[in-house]
Amino acid sequence: MLKRTNLMIEPVRTFLETPRVAYLSTIDRQGYPHTVPVWFAVDGDDLVFSATRDRARVRHIQANPKGSVVIGGNTGEAEGYLIQGNFSIEEDPSHVCMNNIIRRYIRDEAALKQFQQRVEREERIIFRLTPTRVIRVH
Repeated sequence: MLKRTNLMIEPVRTFLETPRVAYLSTIDRQGYPHTVPVWFAVDGDDLVFSATRDRARVRHIQANPKGSVVIGGNTGEAEGYLIQGNFSIEEDPSHVCMNNIIRRYIRDEAALKQFQQRVEREERIIFRLTPTRVIRVH
């Protein structure tokens, strides 16, 4: 289901169309941020990610759904965003969401097929970040 709020204004949506690495932060059991680089796709106002079920980030989200991602703001980029919100976990048995994410980053058909064959053997889930706050970072 596509969701629409006023948090993702047009400049942010345009920025998110380019496949960039997002730095996803969840909160570990000791209360520290756990930050990892990830690929993502956009679904309405939500950002969606894929991971194997056994990843630490999945356990963190199950214990505490609050988290954030930072996208952009690297050297040579004047623009970047911190997006805070709540995560939810979803099943993706047909790998549709996962394949949408992969297609954003891998354009070569042969490399895409090879990568898809590898990850489709894994038990993967989708997690979704529904934004509650979007902050421009420089």
